[in-house]
Amino acid sequence: MRGTDKLLNIDKSAPVAAGAPVSFRFEEAPVAEVVRTVLGDILKIDYVMHPPLQGTVTLTTPKPIDPDKAVFLLEAALQANGLAMVRDARGTYQVGKPEVLRSLVGNVRMAGAPGSMAPGYGVIVVPLQYIGATEMSNILKPIIPAEALIKVDTVRNVLIMQGTRTQSEGWMEMVKTFDVDLLKGMSVGIYPLKHASIEEVSAALQMVNGGGGQAAQGQGAAGSAGIAGGPASAAAARRPGQATGAAASGGGNNQLSGNAAAAAALLTSLGDSNPLFGALRVLPIPRLNALMVITPRASYLDEAERWIRRLDVPGYGGSEPELYVYRVQNGNAKYLAQVLNGIFGGQQGASGNMTSGVAPGLNGINNNNNNNRIGGFNNFGSTSGFSSGFGNSGNANRFGNTGNAQQQGGTPTITATAIGDIRVVADEFNNTILVWATGSQFRKIEASLKRLDVAPIQVLIEASIIEVTLNDNLQYGVEWLFRNSGFGGGGRDYSGLGSLGRLGATDSTGGVAATAGTFTYSLFSGDNIAARLSAVAGKGQVKMLSSPSVMVMDNHPASISVGEQIPVKVNSYITSNSYVSDSYQLKDTGVILNVTPSVNSGNMVSLQIDQSVIDSAGIDAASQQTKFSNRQLTSKLAVRSGESIVMGGLIRDRNENSDSGVPLLKDIPIIGKAFSTTTKNVARTELLLVMTPRVVRTDVDVREVSEELRDRLRGLNDDDLLIRANNAPAPASRVAPVQPAQAQ
Repeated sequence: MRGTDKLLNIDKSAPVAAGAPVSFRFEEAPVAEVVRTVLGDILKIDYVMHPPLQGTVTLTTPKPIDPDKAVFLLEAALQANGLAMVRDARGTYQVGKPEVLRSLVGNVRMAGAPGSMAPGYGVIVVPLQYIGATEMSNILKPIIPAEALIKVDTVRNVLIMQGTRTQSEGWMEMVKTFDVDLLKGMSVGIYPLKHASIEEVSAALQMVNGGGGQAAQGQGAAGSAGIAGGPASAAAARRPGQATGAAASGGGNNQLSGNAAAAAALLTSLGDSNPLFGALRVLPIPRLNALMVITPRASYLDEAERWIRRLDVPGYGGSEPELYVYRVQNGNAKYLAQVLNGIFGGQQGASGNMTSGVAPGLNGINNNNNNNRIGGFNNFGSTSGFSSGFGNSGNANRFGNTGNAQQQGGTPTITATAIGDIRVVADEFNNTILVWATGSQFRKIEASLKRLDVAPIQVLIEASIIEVTLNDNLQYGVEWLFRNSGFGGGGRDYSGLGSLGRLGATDSTGGVAATAGTFTYSLFSGDNIAARLSAVAGKGQVKMLSSPSVMVMDNHPASISVGEQIPVKVNSYITSNSYVSDSYQLKDTGVILNVTPSVNSGNMVSLQIDQSVIDSAGIDAASQQTKFSNRQLTSKLAVRSGESIVMGGLIRDRNENSDSGVPLLKDIPIIGKAFSTTTKNVARTELLLVMTPRVVRTDVDVREVSEELRDRLRGLNDDDLLIRANNAPAPASRVAPVQPAQAQ
């Protein structure tokens, strides 16, 4: 929908003084007398003077002039004495000092309106067509006197200024000079590049344009261009993760036919003598691998194109390859090299491990008969080798093995890959990738690396392992509570009821272990499930076994173990000296939780869960060995980030008999039963696992998670202080001492 472009409503033409031509002559006349004579006696115009009006005026007209011009001359004479004249809405002229008249609303004049401007001190509205109001204001401010005002309306793109008619006419001339169609006057050219990178050519043109070394660096100048004086300075200006190149030896004696760094150095030496100096704007377009050049002179486009074509050439020796270094920012160099082989090499790649004593690109190690360039990494190009790079086999996943060889105490290794004529070397020690390729080949590889080398996704897993004693309200288990009792208050805040299968609960004590079908619910909020269960089951019937939180990277396992290690005798033998020797093995007990998250682009988290609760169950009477009860849950499920999953259904019945009675008498055969009592205890418990994954993608998410955990710790400290304050003994009350009675 196109608008009318009408943003202001000022249609009236400027009022002017009318009448027969007049003439006058004043020599050192007081200002008040001149105003009275010109406005009152000659022009018959209403006026008001705001004293004091000090100063004298010399004003002479050799021949009669129009009344409007007479008012203009009077206004100029008043301005010379530091006075102003304002015509109000009723047509009355107010004469006085500018600071006194500033509160009056004078004539509102529209720039470009038909006729001449109205005389007097007033407001002029200047609509702008091409230049921005803020930019035009910055141009006018240095020439606007202190007593004048200028305001910017960015919504309508207009300037609002207040001053005399003489000042307004001068400002309008300045606005007309700059308010032109800049896009129509500018020349624009787009130049795709075939060999050089847009960063290095852009940096060279920026240097020619007067940007200097800092401007080139600020542009991200780069690639293999050593702009500021050779390879050493180029290396110093490099940013981490930026690809750099070093020219191969040999070939070429033309200064501008080789590396763009040499051309840039030559261009920089030209300085002000170059016709392009300070007259170009160069914008890289990475998607098109092209440069956009904007200049106010059409002839400069031809000059810029000539320099671009001289810079956009292969390296020394024509199509000879060069050595490029890519510094990995977020990922793992070895993994990225494997992915590159899968993308560009397919089944033809050969790769291998070699020690750091062999320089890449020189004498390679022939570990594979199919390729003698750089050694061979067996089955690297095969399907199994590629799948292991994605963590399917567990040998080398995406961000695994990130520690370098020096940290691990081993010999640093370099993984080399040959992809046709391209050589890719992963330097694990420095976490960098070295590529031996031509410029055009490396640009494709670099583009792929930048898309693969992204920050790893992490997952904060908050788990709660709860043991619920099944009493009258929960005699059918927690699942029955979900199904039938409206769990969650006034409205259900859970979904996804159903069974994932029958997950076993084993009990090595020999007691009755019920293996019921497990259930899974997706909760919108699992923070207060323990409190809700306590409200239903009764105080003391819900026990929080563990509530751990752990941060883990995507597709990496996280393991949590809370408990003790109990020695268990595993072997017993008699030595040659007839001594009995026993060997023991430590067995983990308590809560053991293993979780592997996998995150997709929609923040849906797949969880591989393996959870066990192992408890000591006393001594077995027959073997005199420690018994253990084990309740285990293994599942794979999906939940959205921030929502909770509750899993349960692991119900266990424990039967215990205890004897009590009168000491000694209860042990007498036959009659001892009369002095003893046998109590049978039946305990029925259910194990619940509540898990809440939260996807952490950015540094902001990490800070938010850390701050939330710190707030929880502060809350615990505050609760502890509150409990101490409530349990502290009350201070002893002050009792006034008893005064001895005085004798009457």
